[in-house]
Amino acid sequence: MAKEFRAPGKDVVQKIWKELGLNEERVKESVEALKKWLATEPHLPEESGSLHEARLERWLIRCKNSMERTKQSIDLYYTLRSLCPDLMCDWDPRSKRYLDTVQTFCYFPMPELTPEGDRVIIMKYLTKNTINYTHDDIAKMILISNEARMCEEYCFSDIYVFDLENYTLGHASRVTFTTTKKGIVCSMDALGTRLKAFHFINAPSCAEVVIWMIKAVLNPKLISRVYVHGKDLTEFSKQVPRMCLPDDLGGTGGSLQENWNLWLKKVDSYRNWFKQHENFKSDESKRQGGALNSDDVFGFEGSFKELNVD
Repeated sequence: MAKEFRAPGKDVVQKIWKELGLNEERVKESVEALKKWLATEPHLPEESGSLHEARLERWLIRCKNSMERTKQSIDLYYTLRSLCPDLMCDWDPRSKRYLDTVQTFCYFPMPELTPEGDRVIIMKYLTKNTINYTHDDIAKMILISNEARMCEEYCFSDIYVFDLENYTLGHASRVTFTTTKKGIVCSMDALGTRLKAFHFINAPSCAEVVIWMIKAVLNPKLISRVYVHGKDLTEFSKQVPRMCLPDDLGGTGGSLQENWNLWLKKVDSYRNWFKQHENFKSDESKRQGGALNSDDVFGFEGSFKELNVD
């Protein structure tokens, strides 16, 4: 039976703190330093409250206790909420577009961490039917899930498992490089995601398009962490613990659908917060040194162009 996703216990938190040279006092000092820094940046919004502080702590952890990198990630997050509203705004888990999307594609974290403290993320097309399939809507749905994770997550890094069993030429024809790049930058750079491995399983030949697009956005270090498996999952099963996989994929973590249903309830529980958070974005007219635009962020010469997450 699937378990509900919950924030890890103190033992996991302290294990991660120890690995990063942190303790409770240092974490509090770092969060206070980030709050003071935010107050000095006129283009960034003023947030407050315990959830805001918890998210700052998680940003710090995701950025491996690097203050400079954490600041860059936070700045990029609010900037993207201004410059990429098609993906980063209008997050309502009860909207028709969202409810249609979650019937065609799933994206959720497994509730159990690996022994090393990593989180396994499952992705899968739920149907071969592409009538309600929109690449932009899937990218937005993934970002909504990542936002909910940011409120509770505590792990070293992510292991993505993308089951392409239902992937067809119809899906391939609708995948765009622009949305793929935007989605990965929003997910990885803006929220500081640390990628340990990306496994494509049950990959048909037509999946080469989406795999190429994802690799094209990653730097060489991250490309080396991408693994493509066909129907033979022998090697894959050696790399991901069974307790961190759904029963459908040879694991012991409950069925894929059970896990997906529980995660959708978790996301829906943050609906009011998503609405309250809607207007927290950068005001580029107040940015010291001049406003950024989409080309600066996503273009070939942009400040945030490269993904250097490790």
